[in-house]
Amino acid sequence: MLRTHTPFQSIDAHHAAVCAHFATHGEALRNAAGLLQAGSGEARVVRIMTELRNSAKLDRAMRRRLLDLHRLIALDSDFGDPETDAGLWLLPDPDSAEVQEICLLADRLYDLLVTIGEFDDETDGSSFAVEDRHAA
Repeated sequence: MLRTHTPFQSIDAHHAAVCAHFATHGEALRNAAGLLQAGSGEARVVRIMTELRNSAKLDRAMRRRLLDLHRLIALDSDFGDPETDAGLWLLPDPDSAEVQEICLLADRLYDLLVTIGEFDDETDGSSFAVEDRHAA
């Protein structure tokens, strides 16, 4: 009998961990990305969630999208400088509850990336980013 995969059914532990993370935090991540980059930020998270439902394991492209999402919500300079690239960013008041929530989401997403092997204490993910830049 041929086995089919239903949405969010994983064949590897990393995919299962990412699916569980997005089942819990997906809506909050979508809202945070929307606060920081409006529609394009929301679309980034929706794409990740859709691809998770339609796949059974993490591929390199999905891992890259997860890293990019972390860079976005952590205000990483790879997405431009929020001070000078005002058109790319929608920055809420630093003292707002939304900013505190975004920081917590960035920390949780970082922990997920450590779990799936994209970050570790020594490289902090930079080796993955450098490798991709040289491959282009």
